[in-house]
Amino acid sequence: MMVCLMALPTMQAQTQTYYKQIHPNEISASYGVSLLGTSIGTVVNKLDDLRRWLDIDDGLVVKSGGTFGVINLGYTYQLNKVVSIGGAIGLNSMKIRLEDNTGKIDAARANIWMLMSSAKFDWFRTRSDVFGMYSKVNLGVMGIGASLMEEAHKTLWLPTGHLSLIGLEVGKGFSGFMELGVGMQGIVQAGVRARF
Repeated sequence: MMVCLMALPTMQAQTQTYYKQIHPNEISASYGVSLLGTSIGTVVNKLDDLRRWLDIDDGLVVKSGGTFGVINLGYTYQLNKVVSIGGAIGLNSMKIRLEDNTGKIDAARANIWMLMSSAKFDWFRTRSDVFGMYSKVNLGVMGIGASLMEEAHKTLWLPTGHLSLIGLEVGKGFSGFMELGVGMQGIVQAGVRARF
């Protein structure tokens, strides 16, 4: 039984149609839920409670904070029935709103830009090419552009990556997809793809 389950992706790769090889180019757009941004938002939204509990009064009140999520754009080229290579760019924008004792509102912001190469591995695909499952790995750099209350501006460049452990894809020429993973593109990511 175990041998049959392990052989299934190989058998499926051999029986899938050649639609993806006839149309090897693929562009995608997706939205991801950022674990980093969600965590920051949760902490920021509880910060005033903590400051009151610690009896801190520095004239600043935290109004809100969090992320708008991660916007991703990608391109891949199908090398064979299993492997695609390409690249992705993404943006994760975060903001914290602060109000001082004069009522003036300022903000601390961080925009995280990502540029990554990618490799996608199709490990299950139906004979009709309408449904597929895959894994994906991205490696590259991210630039963090941060500003604090419109006075201090800094940019920091760091290596980054993303691993989509499982991706589900439904459709042929135009398809929808969802990925679960870890890294900078979001723990959950959903979007659309087009092949040409």
